[in-house]
Amino acid sequence: MLTRICSKVACNREAVATLTYDYTDQMAAIGPLGGVNDPHAHDLCAQHTERLSVPRGWVIIRHETLQS
Repeated sequence: MLTRICSKVACNREAVATLTYDYTDQMAAIGPLGGVNDPHAHDLCAQHTERLSVPRGWVIIRHETLQS
């Protein structure tokens, strides 16, 4: 399996999360790295996942995975 890298320009770190947008509902959802590379989603490294910001009035939904 190929390692996916962060979608941010000039970032070469390994992606750990996938970001999707719902423009109609002004919502960004970020969760575990998607199973496939979706052209409508953005893969992010841990640093960019933590630093994510959205436009004023938008909501960020963070889907956390259960750690055992």
